[in-house]
Amino acid sequence: MLAQNRAEHLAFLLKKPGFELAFVEHDGHVYFAHYSQDAVTPSSAVVKLLQGLFDRFVDHSFFILRNRIFTTAPLTEMCRGIIKVVAKRATDLIIPRNHHLDVQSQFSEIGPAEVNVWPSTHLPEPVFTRSQSLFAGGALNENLITLRQTALSLASQVPRGEILHDYDRDIAAVLVDAEGHLLSFGVNANSKNKTLHAEVNLLQGFYRRRASKIPAHAILYSTHKPCKMCAGMIYHWSEDPASLRVYYTVEEKGSLSRETILDKMSLNKPFPAL
Repeated sequence: MLAQNRAEHLAFLLKKPGFELAFVEHDGHVYFAHYSQDAVTPSSAVVKLLQGLFDRFVDHSFFILRNRIFTTAPLTEMCRGIIKVVAKRATDLIIPRNHHLDVQSQFSEIGPAEVNVWPSTHLPEPVFTRSQSLFAGGALNENLITLRQTALSLASQVPRGEILHDYDRDIAAVLVDAEGHLLSFGVNANSKNKTLHAEVNLLQGFYRRRASKIPAHAILYSTHKPCKMCAGMIYHWSEDPASLRVYYTVEEKGSLSRETILDKMSLNKPFPAL
């Protein structure tokens, strides 16, 4: 009850009309982020908080995020996914209440309230020049081979080195519409910011350029199976999730890519079939 009362009181101190709130407390500091209640983006107060913490506190974010995250908003599949992958636990639907507590913490806002999608400083810029349809009118398998080759070409641009954790992973994702026209692409950039997986960069980049969701009947190909974080954001940012087709080649080891929302909805498949 004491922890709940403190969370409610911190929410009371930090509340901003018209905005959702997410915050985490660590070592005498309260880190918080606001997110407009009217915003429609591949983000949220929780996503913005986590992405901003990794960008601003590269060396300490791991320790900060051992603590429970609190948010006044409900946790979506996107929020649950990112918490599962880069944080520990969260409590949602915190109601701001004045419990008249003496709070001596220092407060650090993660990004301006009006910025809904975190503008990471670690985004890579892979080169991709083809503008026409990636499909040549062939069968689905032929088109998927083209998408796989395109993604592998992008992944090959990710620098690698002997100390693997000091470098981004050579993972890439490509998004096309039903006719094969390129909508967006992304490569992994998680050596500095653990939230910047290829699919996240693809989706948030697509939003920044077009401010629209993944259209119905689109195809997303990733070199590796989307994890819970990426799957949650893909599902959240799809205009019609039931018509979306997601393919991948490498089946990731570990639990973070198992039983994702895309698995539960039967929306992603290995290619070639395992």
